[in-house]
Amino acid sequence: MIRREAFSLSRPGAALACVLALGTGAEALAQDDSSASPEVAADSSSDPADSFGLGAMLDVGAPDGIGVSAVARPVRWLRINAGLTTNTLSFGVRGGISLVPLSTFISPSINLDVGHYFDANYNDLIDRLGGIPLRTSVPIEDVGYNYGGASVGLEIGRPDRFSFYLRVGLARGSMTIEDADRLLKDVTNDPDITARPLTLRFTTPSVKLGFLLYLF
Repeated sequence: MIRREAFSLSRPGAALACVLALGTGAEALAQDDSSASPEVAADSSSDPADSFGLGAMLDVGAPDGIGVSAVARPVRWLRINAGLTTNTLSFGVRGGISLVPLSTFISPSINLDVGHYFDANYNDLIDRLGGIPLRTSVPIEDVGYNYGGASVGLEIGRPDRFSFYLRVGLARGSMTIEDADRLLKDVTNDPDITARPLTLRFTTPSVKLGFLLYLF
């Protein structure tokens, strides 16, 4: 008689234990899901443009000419570039930074660039820069120039993959003619004239149209 009562009491106890175990497991599963959901949400909301990126850009404009550069994006809003340029008269080097405040399909940009062109023919170079060439038949060789400029731009595309851009601004530069004696003697018809190296400075509008592609 006592054994039957003990057996009958044990069955409700086992059922109660099962219910408690199921409830505890469901609560733990719910806690795991709730704790994991913010991470999933954070991963889904992360911006790919926030990660470090390397790419290349190709552009054409003035006074840069045609340029090919490597681009690094250490943070979303900053780009650093360095590369080679040509104006069909000589080759040059260029570097710059760009500030891109928005990570959207259409975004403005602020840009600073500096560059140097190696030696070229002076007479043709003045024509290219929009100046008035001196009336002389003396070719002035081995003349390069430095320039720097600031511009604002508009970029269209995916900020983490590719974009087209248009930039406009102002650039200032200078060139130095080391052998200015021949030029001045020919212009003045004075064979006894002497001169120090001649430095010319210029200010010109700058415009640039290009394409940027991130490789990874």
